[in-house]
Amino acid sequence: MRKLLMAVAVLALVGTVAAQDWQELTVDGFTLRWATLEGGNLGIELTGPTTGWVAVGFDPEQMMQGANLIIGYVESGTPSLRDDWGVALTSHASDVSLGGSDDVTVDGGSESGGETTIEFTIPLDSGDDYDNPMEPGSTYPVILARGPDGADDFTTYHAFVTVAEIEIMALGFDSGSWGGMKALP
Repeated sequence: MRKLLMAVAVLALVGTVAAQDWQELTVDGFTLRWATLEGGNLGIELTGPTTGWVAVGFDPEQMMQGANLIIGYVESGTPSLRDDWGVALTSHASDVSLGGSDDVTVDGGSESGGETTIEFTIPLDSGDDYDNPMEPGSTYPVILARGPDGADDFTTYHAFVTVAEIEIMALGFDSGSWGGMKALP
């Protein structure tokens, strides 16, 4: 019994440590969670109040212009994500169509209770001209947007958009921790 109680205490402590390492922002119905991972990557989970697409844009110059945009949706249980660049104040295009590279690793996604969640990893500095490098210890503006319910595509005009600011911390998780972090409430 004593070993079981010690194991439960250790698991509770590990869960607490992992949970506090997430950074989280909740604004206007969106929840954005992020963590710095080993290898210079950023793990991200975005949930928004829609059954259509959700998107996050990192470090825009003005409105969408110059933002590294990650847009995604879940259709029939399968997440689809695309790495875009803000080509003008109110428009974007895929990095690939502009001559850049798709630097998003899809880690998961779901649609439940009228909300869409996308989970992905991006490099803090991909070297792509159509991705903004980010450095731990720095603060960046972010755009959070969502499409209307049922808009499972990359092109339907947004139903709502908001702007916030996040700080990227140097937390240094290893890749194995990322999977466990995503499972935490």
